[in-house]
Amino acid sequence: MVRVVLMVLLSSQSENGKGATTTILSHHRRFVYRVLNASDVLVGVHGAALTHYLFMKPGSVFIQIIPLGTDWASDTYFGESSFKFGLKYVAYKILPSESSLSDSYEKNDPVLLDPDTVNQRGWEVTKEVYLDNQNVRLNLRRFEKRLLRAYYYTIAKKKGHFPIQSQ
Repeated sequence: MVRVVLMVLLSSQSENGKGATTTILSHHRRFVYRVLNASDVLVGVHGAALTHYLFMKPGSVFIQIIPLGTDWASDTYFGESSFKFGLKYVAYKILPSESSLSDSYEKNDPVLLDPDTVNQRGWEVTKEVYLDNQNVRLNLRRFEKRLLRAYYYTIAKKKGHFPIQSQ
């Protein structure tokens, strides 16, 4: 059996559309620790309380879904450090069609095609465009490849075919 945990960050807008309330699992640390430490795979979108990956046991798989415009932060904060904690890291960088931003911008807009250029305008622009106003809609056929990779890695590891350190 392979145990998979999906990290979800729930938020809701206030009535006037300004400000959001966020519910995270930090109030339930013991529960989160037990679930994650007993799991084989953690899947989450960058920004959805992924720092909980610290509770994963070495040899587990960490799949990070990377929204548009968050490459640097995703790699720096989670991709690089997950190796140091002995996790098998799998990145899933979404396509523009998997971002809610594709509903608001033209197909050839730099927001969709060249996020680095948009990010060069500064933190406030990055935050407003990519963090505050973007939702992810996964292409499940495309994402399935990452899930299968995690599944087969975990099965092979449980059968003793892989050492318990990330590669």
